[in-house]
Amino acid sequence: MMNMTLDGVAEFPEYPEDPSAPWEDPLYEPRFDSFDTLLLGRRTYEKWSEFWPQQVDSPTSGPWEKRFAGFVNGMEKVVFSRSLAKAEWPRSRIVRDDPAAEIARIRQVPGKDLALCGGPRLLQTFLEEDLVDEIYLRMFPSLVGSGKPLFRVHTDPLHDEDLIPLSAVGRRDFSLVEASPHGEGVVFLHYRRSRPTE
Repeated sequence: MMNMTLDGVAEFPEYPEDPSAPWEDPLYEPRFDSFDTLLLGRRTYEKWSEFWPQQVDSPTSGPWEKRFAGFVNGMEKVVFSRSLAKAEWPRSRIVRDDPAAEIARIRQVPGKDLALCGGPRLLQTFLEEDLVDEIYLRMFPSLVGSGKPLFRVHTDPLHDEDLIPLSAVGRRDFSLVEASPHGEGVVFLHYRRSRPTE
């Protein structure tokens, strides 16, 4: 579950504030009840663990911030990191081993869906390991020119006639589930992994 600009940067562009515009969250809020575990990289964990626990009782937090804070504070949080020394945010734990082994272990335990919420490097690892079943994107109508790329793309020209064959190494195909506009040019996209028939 990620934000993305038109040129593929996994960051949140700043726009002039419009107090009259209603806030819509097509990415997280409709799915609050379907998840019980968040998958985070170190940098996202450090930022979120410093910010979100404070928002529940903060007088400056709006209704959405309070709802999202309640959501993330109550979730099980799995942090994939080899360098994070400790995870003190309640219901957090660090995984230093192979993500594929940990996801296989979690999938054997009864529970709800897992949400990978950050960051792009962790997503890239999960995509390479073919661990992503669905992609939810909030795409912003901006070309920002630089930043953290959401997807890892190898730029060497490997394919004749600009045609990427079905058997190309690293190729993963997804089917569109939903595409909807959400004000000011933002588009919400939901894709589900298309797996080849056996």
